[in-house]
Amino acid sequence: MLRQIMYSAEKFERFLESVNLHAYREQYRPIKIVEMDLPKEIQAIVLLYKVYWDEKRFLEYEVFYKEYSRVPSFRAEERRRLDECYCEL
Repeated sequence: MLRQIMYSAEKFERFLESVNLHAYREQYRPIKIVEMDLPKEIQAIVLLYKVYWDEKRFLEYEVFYKEYSRVPSFRAEERRRLDECYCEL
């Protein structure tokens, strides 16, 4: 069992060594995800770390989104954007 774990760890390390981080950065640095354009206080990343890493809860997307949509700063930003949308009509 220990031998298998060690083999797996070594195999994973070899894989990591084979990843060309320089090329990866060059290729993907210009690409931004939508969340990166959102104000920092409403980005989901903080809640993701809390739920998945700290609390070890592995939620379905819909369950996570329901929890995320209760974040006060998210709700305020959502209302502000809706108001802007309706004002433009």
